[in-house]
Amino acid sequence: MKTKFGVIPAGIQILTKAQASQVDLGPLTQLQGTWESDPGMGWNVIAVPGPPQQEFVLEVIPYIETLTFKPVVTASNRGPFIDGVENTQQIVGLMYEQVIHSTCETDFCNSRGFGKGQEIHAERGFFLNIQNLNSNFDVVRLATIPHGNSVLAPGTSFDTLPPNNDFFGTANTFPFAVAGRLPLGYGEGQYNTNQFPEFNQLNPNSFLETTLGSQKLASMTTLSFSTKNTDGGILNIPFIQQNIKTTDMEAIFWIEEIENPTAGQPNILQLQYTQTINLVFPPTGQNIPVVWPHVTVNTMRKVS
Repeated sequence: MKTKFGVIPAGIQILTKAQASQVDLGPLTQLQGTWESDPGMGWNVIAVPGPPQQEFVLEVIPYIETLTFKPVVTASNRGPFIDGVENTQQIVGLMYEQVIHSTCETDFCNSRGFGKGQEIHAERGFFLNIQNLNSNFDVVRLATIPHGNSVLAPGTSFDTLPPNNDFFGTANTFPFAVAGRLPLGYGEGQYNTNQFPEFNQLNPNSFLETTLGSQKLASMTTLSFSTKNTDGGILNIPFIQQNIKTTDMEAIFWIEEIENPTAGQPNILQLQYTQTINLVFPPTGQNIPVVWPHVTVNTMRKVS
């Protein structure tokens, strides 16, 4: 890879701000910096094993988040020589850090150990822009989570301005059996009773659409990642693999440029995302494996 500063050697290099300004990050360009969410914007829906009389517990947790992308990294992967020419893959990307804190003040949240101010998630990794030789994928997300998970999710990006603001689709949180069907009406008591009146826990993506509202988009870049894509996957430490297996992850990030309603002011950068991680474990006291979708959604603004 050649920039104003010369050829970047094989291996990996973290660039200075001056060097980074000369590198084309492609669809990742607008992510650079720090993003934060306001209270009431982030929501987490997850089911966990419950006591014998309950089988499982559905946890719905409002949260705030700081998501930082820095600095630019570059890498070169050497490949075989074909017709005398070495196939070399060029990669540029961003390192990221995600920190999430609960904003929940209910007795339920406090009793479960994730009351207001409690850190409930930390994650570090990379968003990479793959420029060539990558099986039709142009972005990839690498993540490590302290619970004991390592994630590789290839993906695609596109710049398309939707005709309206209802492009989010559905994120279904209801559990389903790995094979066959769950008993009729299973889980409806917890899933159909909203823990927060303002949030639809059966379809968290509807909250993203409500939050976007009638804001007018000037442009939008979509990043879609999935561990189900070719060569993607999740690795877990033995305890997780044996008890609450994390099988796959899909995430979509919408980088939105919103027209500023105040004349003469610059447009607003907004980041919305939805993520579904499928967890597999049997309800307490049973031996049928069940898939429990773990869904998180948030709307964030760039602060620096």
